[in-house]
Parts: sequence; structure tokens; C-alpha cells
Amino acid sequence: MSYFKEFLHDLKPEYSVMIEDDDKVCYAYLLIDNEIVGDVWLYNTMKSPVEAEWHSPDNLPFLNPIEFIKENIEPFDDETNININWNSENKVVAQIYISNRLIARLSEGDFPGGSSLVIKDGPLAKVI
Repeated sequence: MSYFKEFLHDLKPEYSVMIEDDDKVCYAYLLIDNEIVGDVWLYNTMKSPVEAEWHSPDNLPFLNPIEFIKENIEPFDDETNININWNSENKVVAQIYISNRLIARLSEGDFPGGSSLVIKDGPLAKVI
């Protein structure tokens, strides 16, 4: 079952976080005025590959391979408790929480953003 939801910044409505699970993989995107300015891998819906598939753009969106994954969480649905904590000191930072657990962090220019679900930095997520 696919999942798609957008979360708006209350004080800066030009900012939002979009979470998309296309039944293959789930990513979060930071948007400014509906333009993607950051992204991060959240989980694989399909079986995690042993070898990276980012050698070919035909594989977009990319699954994260096993060697990078610390934890592959359950797919989101409408009952998933997702909260976005917006921080705006020097720049806008969106922290993504699932049931009060920080799982990802995004700010403008993060390609990729940070994730607590990876064990090492890679092209889809960096360790936080």
C-alpha cells in the first residue's frame, strides 16, 4: 500500500515536508515553494538489495542496500504517528519523528539528509 502525505511549516508556509512511499521505497523531501531542496531515504518497502542499484537512473527511486541499513522500519500508513519538528535558528531544519523517535533530519541543500536508520553514510542518507 503506497503512502503520500505533505506536512506544512505553520510559520513559514513556503516550507513543507513530503513523505512518499511508492510501494518500492520511502523518501522524505524538503520543499520550498513546491521545489525539492533536500531529500532523505526513510525505508525500503521491497526487499533490501545486497548490491547498490544507483548505477542506473532506470532504478529510480533507489532502494538502500543492506550494507547501509541499521534498521528498516515498517511502512507508513494513515495510522502512523508522524510529527515534523521545525527549527529555524540559522536555517530551516525539519526533523521527522515517528512515535516520538527522531528518524530523519532535512535542511535546504541536504542531498541526502540525515537518518537514524542508517549505519554509515551513503548517497541516500547520512548518519545522525
